[in-house]
Amino acid sequence: MTTSRLYLGSFLALLAFLIFLPASAADFAEPITLEIPQLQLQLEPNSAAVIATPDFDQVLIHIARHPGQVNYGTIYSKINTESANIVMTTTSTADGILCKFDLGHRAGFRMHPGRNSIELSFNDQMERVHYASFLLEAAPPAGKPGTRGTITPHAPITPDRASAEKFAVIVGVSHYANSGEGFSNLKFADQDARSVRDFLMSPDGGSFPKDNVRMLVNEDATSQNIRSAFFTFLTKAQPEDEVVIYVAGHGAPDPNDPRNLYLLTYDTKLDDMGGTAFPMYQMQDVFNRVLKAKRVVTFADTCHSYGFSGARDPKKKSNNLFNQYVARYANEADRAVITASDISQLSQESEQWGGGHGVFTYYLLKGLKGEADANKDGTVTAGELFNYVRDNVLKATSGDQSPMALPGLAEHIPLSGVGLRKSQRAQATKPPAPSSHASARPAV
Repeated sequence: MTTSRLYLGSFLALLAFLIFLPASAADFAEPITLEIPQLQLQLEPNSAAVIATPDFDQVLIHIARHPGQVNYGTIYSKINTESANIVMTTTSTADGILCKFDLGHRAGFRMHPGRNSIELSFNDQMERVHYASFLLEAAPPAGKPGTRGTITPHAPITPDRASAEKFAVIVGVSHYANSGEGFSNLKFADQDARSVRDFLMSPDGGSFPKDNVRMLVNEDATSQNIRSAFFTFLTKAQPEDEVVIYVAGHGAPDPNDPRNLYLLTYDTKLDDMGGTAFPMYQMQDVFNRVLKAKRVVTFADTCHSYGFSGARDPKKKSNNLFNQYVARYANEADRAVITASDISQLSQESEQWGGGHGVFTYYLLKGLKGEADANKDGTVTAGELFNYVRDNVLKATSGDQSPMALPGLAEHIPLSGVGLRKSQRAQATKPPAPSSHASARPAV
């Protein structure tokens, strides 16, 4: 009798464990699928597809759960990172719940050429969270240039006036205190950060004052130090000033809740991202509530190996939307955002690029030093730099990595004036040449 009770107790304990096991661990496939009737397309959760056109009016998402198993008040959706519940209606069906999205109901929810993201989450009756994301890469309308893999020509740009003060926050993490526990160290993120710092503090990079540059590398790049840099140090910048933010390291979704995206700091613990990493939603606070400067340039060289090692469960598919959210939070007014890779792509690093760099930062620095100056006016603007970096990174990685800038890139922002300054310095220090010899143009 005692043995029977022990067996019964063990069985009930196991049953309780299975019932209350988080959905992310209990179910490898979420009960969420997407359908676009006009394109006759259906997608499994956390998958991607190339579509012929972004011109359709309706998206359907099916939740394969009995309506009584879902709390309707917890169904949340996003289209291209913006809350989409306002264009969503829900109805019960014989096999679950249908979420219908009318993309033409409100402006701003239609798909656009290039990458688009759609997300949906809900809580079941046990308050377990279910989440899935979908990526749609749409071809541009006929006769119009694309946004990915091609370079769009730009008209000559007149640079803005020089700003009053210059500030920078530079973060680069190659070595993590808890590496090996689900994610790995990087090789050159710290070196990339130092190279960016050295350039910004040089005459060609704008001579950023040392006191106006907050540099956080490896063990200095803790969650607390990064928060202090963003939420305290950057309050010094005034509306007329210029701010540069550069981040190199791992950016990844929380394995316990993929709805939440984080920048992994030196002291991040994989099983406690919420308490030890820097959440991307706080970046929105930085740009909306902390930064007074109207001119802000953000470079993100993240998403190396998705932030995780090969220990990840191959049955669990996940779309890494980190770069999508970086660009959304920082992309306002006179603010330029350039990320190292497109959604869910890997950001590559190797010794083949300058002896040890991420490919994005390698070409970023070459472009800033003058190679991106397409119209040869002596100033590299954000628009020129993005075209140069995207073109060269695509070529260097055989199309596997495509830097990204969301529509609205403030192309006119001047990022460096290396060509003009070198030319002026050369003329000021060089003795007049004989009239029979042409002076050589300084290399840039």
